[in-house]
Amino acid sequence: MSLTEAEHRAWTEAADGQRVSVWAREQVQEQLAADTPGVGEVQELARIRADLARVGSNLNQLMRAVNQGQVVPTPQLYEAVDALASQLGALRRELP
Repeated sequence: MSLTEAEHRAWTEAADGQRVSVWAREQVQEQLAADTPGVGEVQELARIRADLARVGSNLNQLMRAVNQGQVVPTPQLYEAVDALASQLGALRRELP
């Protein structure tokens, strides 16, 4: 890896007496470990995504029933469905 003189000075100072190569490797490893979700996190995200998919499916079924006249639509129903759809979309966009 190539460093400018200024970068090398900054890294040497940050390494605080440790070899720069060892310090840099530790920094990279720490960052990689911090960015890698654990098994529990991955499972929890999968569960949340499945729950959201079920909510979305139920929402679609409800709207299909309303559009076919099986459910009497009211302004409150439309308002609740729109709010739910908006929240569901926001949650999906936030998930990895």
